[in-house]
Amino acid sequence: MNKIIVLIILFSFAFAVDTKAKIKEDFTLTGFIQEQDGRGVKGAKISIYDDQDKEIADGKSKRDGEFKIKRKLRVGNYILIAEHKKEGRGESEFEITNSDLDLIVIILNENEEDTSQESDTLTAFKEEPKELPKQKKPEEKNQLKFESTFFEYENSLAALKAEIDSLKTVVKGYEKKQIMPNVDRDILDIIKVPTFQNRIELQNGTVVMGDILLESDSSLTLKTQIGKLVLKKEMVIKMDKLEKPGPKVVFIGEPFIDYYPNRQVFSGKIKNIGEIRADFVRVSGKLFDQTTSNVGIDSVFVKGARIVYKTNVVADTALEPGQIASYTLTVPIMKGRKPEYHTMDIHWKEAR
Repeated sequence: MNKIIVLIILFSFAFAVDTKAKIKEDFTLTGFIQEQDGRGVKGAKISIYDDQDKEIADGKSKRDGEFKIKRKLRVGNYILIAEHKKEGRGESEFEITNSDLDLIVIILNENEEDTSQESDTLTAFKEEPKELPKQKKPEEKNQLKFESTFFEYENSLAALKAEIDSLKTVVKGYEKKQIMPNVDRDILDIIKVPTFQNRIELQNGTVVMGDILLESDSSLTLKTQIGKLVLKKEMVIKMDKLEKPGPKVVFIGEPFIDYYPNRQVFSGKIKNIGEIRADFVRVSGKLFDQTTSNVGIDSVFVKGARIVYKTNVVADTALEPGQIASYTLTVPIMKGRKPEYHTMDIHWKEAR
């Protein structure tokens, strides 16, 4: 029985010793050394003091201000001091109880505090009132009295009259040399000049230009530059349709056609027989079957004169009056369709 009691006591003592060994007594300190704006400080010297002001550990911050104290710390109160040559100094009090600890220490720059104090001193110095400079009294100006004159007006009037006569002679000579001023092209484009479609010659030799508004068996009503005019038909000798001068591009003969299963190639020449240049001249062709359905269409610009337009567009598709140009137009045929006849057209514009 005594042996059993002794074994129980020994077992309880061994269990207590083992439990005590598992309780953690040393702890690790990690953290960051930072500036006021949150940036990490690299190379800061770190010193740790216990509650007896004894330095027990040291180290340096690494990249991004991270640090780790290799020496294990026990439960208690400590002070961490971080110093950097350029960034300044900072400290933090901390306590370790029963776990590892992460700490963030902010470094303050002492130069910034001195600068703020200096600025306050300068501000106080600037705010000191200054004496205003003494104003100089304005000098009195000599004024001409009303009853006195500063020139001999009788002699001056005679000289002034002579100068006026001389100036009149110069003006008359200048008026004789006046010529018609040059009118800008853009102003002329704004002015709308009426254009009429008909030229009517009467028995008495009068020629009337205007547009026919109304025509009956016995009379004509025209719109002219001076207003509406009614003429009797018995007085009319000749009536012609007016055409405004412009470009006119025509085909020279029939085009030569090359026939292929999937296309037709048209080639030939065209000519501008008008009085004005034709711009952006284009030849178009269409193919039709027996039911007059469109089975192919395409167009091509001709190669003509090279023109630089006011809009800074440069093109070589213009034809001057009397100019001839060649063309080659390929019109594809829709799949499964058979063309029976074709039509050809010429398109152009008037540009400046």
